Amino acid sequence: MRPTPQVHEALACLLTYPGEGNAQRYSAAVRLVSSACPAAADPLRAFSSGIAACDEGELEELYTRTFDNVAERSLEVGWQLFGENYARGVLMVRLRDLMRRNGVPERTELPDHLAHVLPLLGRAEEGLAAALAHGHARQASEKILSGLREIESPWCGVLEAVLVVLALHEAPALATEASL
Repeated sequence: MRPTPQVHEALACLLTYPGEGNAQRYSAAVRLVSSACPAAADPLRAFSSGIAACDEGELEELYTRTFDNVAERSLEVGWQLFGENYARGVLMVRLRDLMRRNGVPERTELPDHLAHVLPLLGRAEEGLAAALAHGHARQASEKILSGLREIESPWCGVLEAVLVVLALHEAPALATEASL
């Protein structure tokens, strides 16, 4: 069964730059996803434990070192799949249009950032969401997770939870990657 938009939003929250109030924001997101998707609870507990000792500044620095300073761990789906080429640009244009049509606000991240893609999956028509989940988001998330495991990042738990949620998107027979 497809997870709710709130589950997707909560996961996106865990993948955004931590700022003021991150402890409460992250705790609420972990509780929501763990309750809605019990298979994601253990990885999210590991994430919570991994960041428990970090103060706000340390968490921001850890996030930056984890995702922003190493391209291979970038949270941009298009970059993970295509690198810096025309195909990524086409994907970003399409995602921006889908975000607009599905009421997903664009924030500071690029349209192919998982913090945008996950909420889109929660709001888009089921066939499109399934195609995006299985054709793009899953593959990129697996690649990011591989890089996170190399550095033993606490965000491994979040990416593992993302993969649990992505697996819940059923791929209807008519949905294809070409629809993106």
